[in-house]
Amino acid sequence: MTENSTTRVRKTAGISPVWIVPLLALLVALWMVWQDTRGAGPTITIEVADAEGLEAGKTQVRVRNVDVGQVTEVRLSDDFSSAVAEVAMNEGTERMLNADTRIWVVKPRIGRQGVSGLGTLLSGAYIRLQPGDSKDQQFHFKALEQPPVTPQETPGRRLTLTSEGQTSVTVGDSVQYQGFTVGQVEQAEFLVDERETRYQIFVKAPYDELVTQNTRFWLQRGVSIQWNSQGLDLALGSLESLLGASVTFGVPEGQPRGDKLTGEQNFELFESLEEAKQQGYIHGIDYVVLLNESVSGLDKGAPVQFKGVRVGTVREVPLRWFPDESEEAPLKRIPILIRFEPERLRGLVANTDIESWKDRLPDLFEQGLRANIRASNLLTNTLFVDVRFYPNAQQADVAETFAGHPVMPAMASDFTRLEEKLTELMDKFNALPLEQGLSDFSGAMQSVDETAQKLESVSDSLTRIVEQPQVQQLPELLQQNLIQLKELTGSVSEGSPTRQQFNQTLNEIEQLSRELKPVIELLQEQPNSLIFSPSVEPDPEPKAYE
Repeated sequence: MTENSTTRVRKTAGISPVWIVPLLALLVALWMVWQDTRGAGPTITIEVADAEGLEAGKTQVRVRNVDVGQVTEVRLSDDFSSAVAEVAMNEGTERMLNADTRIWVVKPRIGRQGVSGLGTLLSGAYIRLQPGDSKDQQFHFKALEQPPVTPQETPGRRLTLTSEGQTSVTVGDSVQYQGFTVGQVEQAEFLVDERETRYQIFVKAPYDELVTQNTRFWLQRGVSIQWNSQGLDLALGSLESLLGASVTFGVPEGQPRGDKLTGEQNFELFESLEEAKQQGYIHGIDYVVLLNESVSGLDKGAPVQFKGVRVGTVREVPLRWFPDESEEAPLKRIPILIRFEPERLRGLVANTDIESWKDRLPDLFEQGLRANIRASNLLTNTLFVDVRFYPNAQQADVAETFAGHPVMPAMASDFTRLEEKLTELMDKFNALPLEQGLSDFSGAMQSVDETAQKLESVSDSLTRIVEQPQVQQLPELLQQNLIQLKELTGSVSEGSPTRQQFNQTLNEIEQLSRELKPVIELLQEQPNSLIFSPSVEPDPEPKAYE
């Protein structure tokens, strides 16, 4: 081998010192990258309605005030409808990120619960993360517009309430049981398609055990004014209900507590305790009542009563059944839909089973059970449906149906029957020959006047006769004649027939004189006593000496 070839091999096998510096720089860079990524966790994206207060490289993500991540980028979403924040999470945070995780931005807020987030005035806003319990991992989240009212880890039960009325409940309102705050309203939304409001409430443990299948929820207002049979009822709620509204619950009086909840169950939110008591029955038998009278004053929710005991509820007034032209003439009879609720008779009857009452009611209809409407308050013209027995009621078709519902036979109300009787009486009165009767009555009165004038004339004549001196001296003359007769009879021998006849005659004359004397005295006092009955003065009553 030549010298030149040996020199060329040495140059090829050696490494130039120039490459040492780049190699060292590469190794340092790789070490720095490894050091930087060694404590890093997953990257998540958070969709927020407004990125106010969020800054890349500064805004922290916290769990119980411990930093677990940092915002690395803030940008707009692809459709520009929201903002998106990318967050670099710390190592070991993968277990916090699942489908139940809730995230919101903490900033100063003023709400019904008070003022929160004042600490962010100096430190700036931050993102709060509440870990969930789901096993489905998730890395994209939508931030809540409002912070959750109840921490996720709080023991208790979440329930869903629905309402079709105007129940003004907002997030943060309290849930109460017999005056004690046992939970809060967490969500409130109006569902356009269902036309109802849906609420999510949370009841803390151990109070969640009080919620059973027969539990009713109602709105507790600060001031409640109701008119009932006892008069005006005014009730004041708690301080919280005076400031806003609250939801309270319980089992209506007279109903069993019911079984414990085994799964999710939706409850209706009633507007008052009275409505919860009366309309809280979910089992019943629907009947249609066809009325031939006005239903003005009869509203949905009105009671159905039997002898003063509530047995049902009015569901629709009137029932809109959308007939076609082949059906019965419209508005000939007004249909209303009622629900007979046997559960209200618990403790009053032996059996409250729905099926048994479906078989029993038609027999009661044949015995004269009828429905009508009555007034519960004449001042407000409030009506209710009254069910009672009418033994003389006409036989009804118990198999009749209307708009798919069985028909409960109806009877005209008392007011309607009274009106019919008054109308019939007036018709009979109008049919009477009043003019002829008045003419005859006028003639009879004229005859009575003439008779009275004649009697008065006779009375005057008798008065003049009695006032004559001869009539007044008649008793004395009779007495004198008796004395003379006695003297005459004295001259007649004793025991003779003439003497006996004279004695008999004298006795008769003496008796006649005694009987005639009171008559003459009465004529002197009351000359018209021969025509009219004499007035008799009452016997004097014994009295103490004054």
